[in-house]
Amino acid sequence: MDKVITISDWWDGPLCGLATYQELTCIYERIFDAAKDDWSNEYYLTPIEEKIASSLLEEWSIWCESVRKKAFSEFYRSSNKAFYDKAVESAVQKRIYKKAAVFYGHFEEGFIPVDYGVEWIE
Repeated sequence: MDKVITISDWWDGPLCGLATYQELTCIYERIFDAAKDDWSNEYYLTPIEEKIASSLLEEWSIWCESVRKKAFSEFYRSSNKAFYDKAVESAVQKRIYKKAAVFYGHFEEGFIPVDYGVEWIE
């Protein structure tokens, strides 16, 4: 099982964030099924460079601190999603994996993963 590092957006499950896949840090993005007008259980995975991962984790730490302080007005989740979108666009290999996923474990308030993992299904 791989590790879910961040959950930056949620709708009946994780939509976007950072997770590992085959020991790579990747951005995961849930795929919307237009025919069903609903989210699928499939995700695009984009491997990212350590520098980009570090920037995303800095942004994530700001979110975690705002949750801890209960100062949500200091941080806007939509700007965080835009940050992930920009990182995907700048990646050399965009969305090179498409995997179904099953998530396990639990997370805290603010969708902060604690022992939260994912099984990427071939």
